[in-house]
Amino acid sequence: MKRIAVLVSLGALVAVVPATAAKPPHPSRPPHPADGQGGARPSCTARAEGYNATGSLVTAALTPGAKTDRYDGTLTVDIKRANHKAQTGSQTFTLTNARVRFGKGVSSTAPAPGDQVRLHGTITVLPHGCATSGFVPVITVRNVTIKTAKAAKP
Repeated sequence: MKRIAVLVSLGALVAVVPATAAKPPHPSRPPHPADGQGGARPSCTARAEGYNATGSLVTAALTPGAKTDRYDGTLTVDIKRANHKAQTGSQTFTLTNARVRFGKGVSSTAPAPGDQVRLHGTITVLPHGCATSGFVPVITVRNVTIKTAKAAKP
């Protein structure tokens, strides 16, 4: 019985050793561009993406532009929500030939502080994996909507 067990284990060992020795090596991976080992480098140039933000108006200095619904000037808005990880808080935007829509009850010459503001335009962003040191996103506002502030609920 012991002889059979020894023979079976030797037979199994003889069958396994050539099988493990005959395995081909793992295929080599192409070098990743971020490793600096050749290959095409990703383009780390800034690109423009859509920008949407909402907040409340702090100050507005608008002058009518060339067309009836276009305005130039500056808006200071307390941004509450913005996409693309854009900064929130009080920000000043310079408008050049931007379309500004005034809601019902909003004065086009002097909008009231606290009115709701929606901004639409573009923001420059870098692709993922690119170094962001020294990069400052540029926001270009094309459309602004100003509505009266919502009344506080009792």
